[in-house]
Amino acid sequence: MTGNVTAGLNGTPESFAAVRWAAREASLRQLPLRILHVREWPLTPEVPVPPQQSEEDDALLAKAARMAALDRPGLDVTTDNLSGRNPTLMLMAEVDAPGRVELLVLGSRRLNTVAGFLVGSTSLPVVAASERPVVLVRSKEPAEAEEADAAPGSEELVLGVDLKGTGADEELLAFGFTEAARRHSRLRIVHAWSLPAMYSYAQTADPGLGDELAGHIADTLERTVAPWQERFPDVAVQARAVVGTPGAELVYASPGAGLLIIGRRRRKLPVGPRLGHVAHAVIHHAACPVAVVPHI
Repeated sequence: MTGNVTAGLNGTPESFAAVRWAAREASLRQLPLRILHVREWPLTPEVPVPPQQSEEDDALLAKAARMAALDRPGLDVTTDNLSGRNPTLMLMAEVDAPGRVELLVLGSRRLNTVAGFLVGSTSLPVVAASERPVVLVRSKEPAEAEEADAAPGSEELVLGVDLKGTGADEELLAFGFTEAARRHSRLRIVHAWSLPAMYSYAQTADPGLGDELAGHIADTLERTVAPWQERFPDVAVQARAVVGTPGAELVYASPGAGLLIIGRRRRKLPVGPRLGHVAHAVIHHAACPVAVVPHI
């Protein structure tokens, strides 16, 4: 079965923004767009069986499909409606079916009272457990919506790497360079680091120790990125190692970016999958769409 880009729809402005973002991505990837509406039904004696698909559900899907078709003429758009007791499990089953979904796009709600974004009760568990990359998109103001279709070469993507040498960076770099090449976008690669506590006393005796470590990290970043620059010579790349906490530095880099790409380690533990503190910070506070890529 040919893969597709799937967008989750629940009727909120954020989910319609996710559909528009997914339509653009599907067009770039030359894949069909699938719009999936999941309806939860309560587990109570009064509602023993799932409700039938309603006219309201049909109208939502039809509206989203029309919007995607108008945005991307010629795009193959299909719609599906699911209902059940656990939307998260149903969505996960759809996304993780072999060969079905290449990318999942979901909406995230903006908070009006604090600086951050509210990720829904379905979105966060899916991001934490999905075997496929997941993109979270918030609704846009009119001016921001116009910027979403930036001219080729004017858009910048931001990619966070950790340089731990576990193979995770390779998966992230593959996703980031491929995405930048599709969009003809610039790629800014960020590695944030801070001096380990054990170095504090040593630096007192040797003030140049911090500079030496910074140089070593910069060299490691350059060596890590170099093979990908050779594979994607048309992608303009800026790679920087900055001093700071990773979550904060990536959030600082997000305003104006077309996409911020971070990783999530696949976990096979009894307590189940979870997101790390960097992913949480970025998901809740970044000022642009966020792609979470699972890696080893």
